[in-house]
Amino acid sequence: MRVIAFPAAGIAYNESFYAALRRRGTEVVDGIFAGGWLLDNVRKNDVVHVHWPSFLYERHESTAALLAGFVRFLLLLAIVRFRARCVCWTAHNLMPHQRNDLPILDVIARRVVIRLSSRIFVHGPEARRVLCGRFPQAERKCVLIPHGHWIGRYQPEVSRLEARRALSLPDDAFVYLLFGQLNRYKNATGLIQAFRESASGDAVLLLAGRFSDDRYAAEVAAAASGDPRVRVHGRFIPDGEVSTYLSACDAACMPYKDILTSGTAMLAMSFGKPVISINRGFLRDVVTPATGILVEPNDAAGLAGALRQARKVSWNAQEILSHAGRSTFEDAARMFEEAIAM
Repeated sequence: MRVIAFPAAGIAYNESFYAALRRRGTEVVDGIFAGGWLLDNVRKNDVVHVHWPSFLYERHESTAALLAGFVRFLLLLAIVRFRARCVCWTAHNLMPHQRNDLPILDVIARRVVIRLSSRIFVHGPEARRVLCGRFPQAERKCVLIPHGHWIGRYQPEVSRLEARRALSLPDDAFVYLLFGQLNRYKNATGLIQAFRESASGDAVLLLAGRFSDDRYAAEVAAAASGDPRVRVHGRFIPDGEVSTYLSACDAACMPYKDILTSGTAMLAMSFGKPVISINRGFLRDVVTPATGILVEPNDAAGLAGALRQARKVSWNAQEILSHAGRSTFEDAARMFEEAIAM
């Protein structure tokens, strides 16, 4: 079996998943979503694996460009389905986090991908329930696979003290971290408000990641203004610094407005850190009382209470690591192969 991935590289999940597939002897090709490449390279026994459909058609220049990109997407997907053995989709999100000027296109794209896919992979029963609640036609095609951990992936390993000194954080502060690209759906402004209303004077809230747009960066800066406890590192965080940020924090915050699957939650637990997030989708599948606190989406009072509660719990880093370690990309790769072979 050969898997053509869209994409195979450039994203931690994909790189880890396909590395596990390759270790099992499966050939993986990083696909190019262009007519000439597909006609020249897709074979009748290939499995075409799509992750984020919107990446294949989104255009930001104009509405006309978006429509042209979407029509191209449909035509090329038809070529793929006609030439390949099968198409499959891993559903990382219910809808794109950054919606385009014509949101109906995202709905149509999901329906087309679901219709053309032989298998749809989701990361847990609750994630499946959310997906199938919105798209019932996906139900009979869904296959559960674990979201693998990243224990040991991000080097160099650093101690909590070393990490804090590298980031100029107080040694004795309780540090809450919001990590990863800062998009609106991550609700950074809501987290800042909850932190300012609930956290004690020795607490620090650190936001680390590149902003999706300048306007949102300005909104976050305004929300944090006047409180030196809120620190914003608004830049891309390279792999070599990931361990520094995760090692420095006491709790990782993901107060999403909505979510299906969260790789950031698995990343935090891979460093033995408790998760503060919402009671939704994949998070309900992986976050237990021993590994974090879940609140209802858009519940400002509940989020503030969770921030306070996180300081009162004696979190066991080894227990969190052990919990994360049960979910492996090796198991995901094996289950993927078994599902495709059926």
